[in-house]
Amino acid sequence: MRGLAEYIMRGRTQAVIVAVMGAGIPMFFWVSAAAVGLITLRRGIQDGGAVCLWAIAPAAIVAWYGEIMPIVAIPGVMALAWLMRTVARWSWVLSAAAVLGLVFSAALISVGDSYLEFVTQTFAQVFEGLDEQAASQALLQPPTAIEIAGMFGLVQTVTLIVCVLIARWWQAMLYNEGGFRTEFHAIRMSPMQALGMIAAAAALGALGPEFKLWSWMPLVPLLFAGLGLVHGIVAASGRRGWLGLFYAAMLILPPVKQLLVVLAVTDSWMDFRLRLRRASAENKGSDDSGDGSNGPQQ
Repeated sequence: MRGLAEYIMRGRTQAVIVAVMGAGIPMFFWVSAAAVGLITLRRGIQDGGAVCLWAIAPAAIVAWYGEIMPIVAIPGVMALAWLMRTVARWSWVLSAAAVLGLVFSAALISVGDSYLEFVTQTFAQVFEGLDEQAASQALLQPPTAIEIAGMFGLVQTVTLIVCVLIARWWQAMLYNEGGFRTEFHAIRMSPMQALGMIAAAAALGALGPEFKLWSWMPLVPLLFAGLGLVHGIVAASGRRGWLGLFYAAMLILPPVKQLLVVLAVTDSWMDFRLRLRRASAENKGSDDSGDGSNGPQQ
């Protein structure tokens, strides 16, 4: 990955090559988005916008054939990277990603009727081909247009955040070794941001079962803040091997995600990292004091 980041930063031509090639291959559009993000973070919105415009062309062709994520994600990552460059606060970037995801879902409902109808019909055909017994028992029901829009928005929110994280990681790898690790471990939402996201999630969830995925979009920033908190605590304890078990549990046990959200909300008020640093300093101070008291008598 370092070699790819170095190649992107050699010049605009190299950045355009990576962005265009990534945007033209749906499975690798995240590379294009991260490349645009890296250029924007390092050189500003003007250079990032120029590379983004080149990447939009193949992304538009891919969108014509039904894959709309690249053409939305690439400029979205550029906007978030510009925000990160401007304010240098992950809490703002994560919150903005959730807003963009909700806007994307709302836009699909408003102006993407034909696309949603096509996707809905595709899902219906897939479900018709599944086991008839399961379908007769109503265990499997094709998603509605609102649910599909929420699914796209949720995936888009996560994708935007991951791509900006990759871009920031690349930037730190090239110009500020270890900086990304420090930033990621320090991600923390403010109390007002945390309450706002919880309120938005509750309001969307109250609209009905179809908006379940919509209600998760405001919680995604809290989920990533929780991940940063866990990484920070594990790093402070020196037991990095626990991270593998944690991620395995998160994939297998859905309640772990809710726990992360709760931790992030609690941390916005309690600031666990600060408390850990204070406790560590107090322990160190008591140890130093004890060493001094046991010294030789004069």
